[in-house]
Amino acid sequence: MELVAERVGRLCGQAAGGQLREYAERYGVAEVLDRIAAAVAQGRLDRPLEEDLDLLDAAFARHGIDGLTTGVRGFEPWLGGGGHPTVAAWACPGPDPCPRAVPVDGDRPVCPLTGTPLRETRIPL
Repeated sequence: MELVAERVGRLCGQAAGGQLREYAERYGVAEVLDRIAAAVAQGRLDRPLEEDLDLLDAAFARHGIDGLTTGVRGFEPWLGGGGHPTVAAWACPGPDPCPRAVPVDGDRPVCPLTGTPLRETRIPL
């Protein structure tokens, strides 16, 4: 329960200014944010709240905002060398690709200029 309280504290700090609500609506998780706010208002720091915090974090991470309620993360390589943190993204399929990349979320998008399906790639962090 202490970890949940810490996560709620981080989220509360992110809520100032209304931008959290705006992005939650944009990412389709406004209902999850509402459930979190209701649980906090009622003092319920239980399992369903933790699951909703996970859902909110996952939705924001899919759009490039990692650690919303968990804080800054440290990445370490796998033992034995190799392994680097990456983000999956859809990228330009062209032979001389443009720098545009969008988070992998849902169906494969197409290039708005050519109509060609974007290719999946990994972007090292």
